[in-house]
Amino acid sequence: MAQQAVFQLMVVAAAVLILSGCTQMSRQSADLATSLNAGGLVGATPATLSSAFGPPALRRVDGTAQVWLYHSAVCGLNLILYPDRSGMPRVALAVPDNGDPVSCTASLRRDLTDAALEHATSS
Repeated sequence: MAQQAVFQLMVVAAAVLILSGCTQMSRQSADLATSLNAGGLVGATPATLSSAFGPPALRRVDGTAQVWLYHSAVCGLNLILYPDRSGMPRVALAVPDNGDPVSCTASLRRDLTDAALEHATSS
């Protein structure tokens, strides 16, 4: 029940920000790794998120909004996506549950976690 209330609050907050025109979606950085390490997820597309983090642990669709949840040993990352003017979903709000977007996104990056999980082959 508390999770539902938090989710609803996050959706309402994101909707207010977007509808009021107080925020503008930033352009996607050409250097994906630098952008994600800096916590610059606002404006990222689903393709960018999937290539950087893989599939989300949970994806929820609420009307035109999407909520993507990622989890690592360091944090959980809640991403709320809304369509831009062309209809492309983009991250409007990124909320790491540990309060540190840099360490959270770094712990979720697919290129780092895949390399850490690789095992040397024996000959």
